[in-house]
Amino acid sequence: MKETYTALKEFGAAFLGPSLTAYVREVEKHAEGKLPVCLAREGWLIHQLLTRLSEEELIHLDHPPVYLRLSRTLLFRAMLGEPLTYTVALKMDFEGTVLDLLMKRFGLQMHEAFACMPAEVLGFSVSLPDDADNVRQWLEPHNDRLRNQVEHTREAVEGYFHSQGLGKENPAPLMLDVGYSGSIQKLCTSFLGRDTEGLYFIATKPGKQEVGGNTARLSGVFREGVDWQQNYTMLERSLLLECMMTAPHGQVVDVREAQDGKYVFFYGREASSQRYYQNLQAVLEGAVESVTDNLRNNVTYTKGEVETLFEVFSTRPGAIPQAAWHLFTADDDITGNGMVSPLQIFGI
Repeated sequence: MKETYTALKEFGAAFLGPSLTAYVREVEKHAEGKLPVCLAREGWLIHQLLTRLSEEELIHLDHPPVYLRLSRTLLFRAMLGEPLTYTVALKMDFEGTVLDLLMKRFGLQMHEAFACMPAEVLGFSVSLPDDADNVRQWLEPHNDRLRNQVEHTREAVEGYFHSQGLGKENPAPLMLDVGYSGSIQKLCTSFLGRDTEGLYFIATKPGKQEVGGNTARLSGVFREGVDWQQNYTMLERSLLLECMMTAPHGQVVDVREAQDGKYVFFYGREASSQRYYQNLQAVLEGAVESVTDNLRNNVTYTKGEVETLFEVFSTRPGAIPQAAWHLFTADDDITGNGMVSPLQIFGI
């Protein structure tokens, strides 16, 4: 048992330590005057790391970081019926029926979908992004019913955002995540009605992007402007990072405000990294300790060094220790694929 713990901890230090060391140094530079907002499940580790480094005075942040417990699915649900939601949600791959789409991507339960849409429409087959225009035409006549169905979710998300210091009266948010196209940031920009900045490992479309009457600025630490299928390993196999940089809870699919003012979250299925979180915790401990030691001893990594190390772990069979294999599954329900194993997908 001790040998397994040690192997997992050493893996976390080697696999995540270098990239996180470079990333948090950039966060410190970008965060001046801003509120660091750690997004979604990957933000769990970023929040833990920034909090520890701040407490040990190894980095300086003007405002303590906050962890925002959300997902694209939650935002798609809360903003259902809005034009931006359809623009973002319908451009990603998906195969299934309209009912499958509403349940897996927009977080509706089956009875909610049937309450808002005709049964014959729910049975239509969908292949996204090719059928995006058709799906929009099928959904838009029912926008009012869809908005009414998710009203409580929308109100809870609005209250939750303000409770976390994201209101217009607060410092500008700097949103932190692995990446890549900034979907969550853009949806938050629209929902909050204020400009945002986002700092990612990789930004496929960097720079300023207009979102309604506001602006979302995206920056990437390791690479900017690279897209899928351009043979950039750190992007193509980023699912490996997402499996390790994850929270103890599953994907957030809904939220309600309780009578005591606290927020109750509802989650989707758990991946193996959630079921065996005590093992993943050892990986994350190794990563956090590695970054802490690096900053204390002024150890730095270039972007090229980080990319080379990731290339080794993500392409060489045996580079990832067997003790960690069971942690590599991911919830890919949003694309209709259910649970996937990146080790099998990438053949490592």
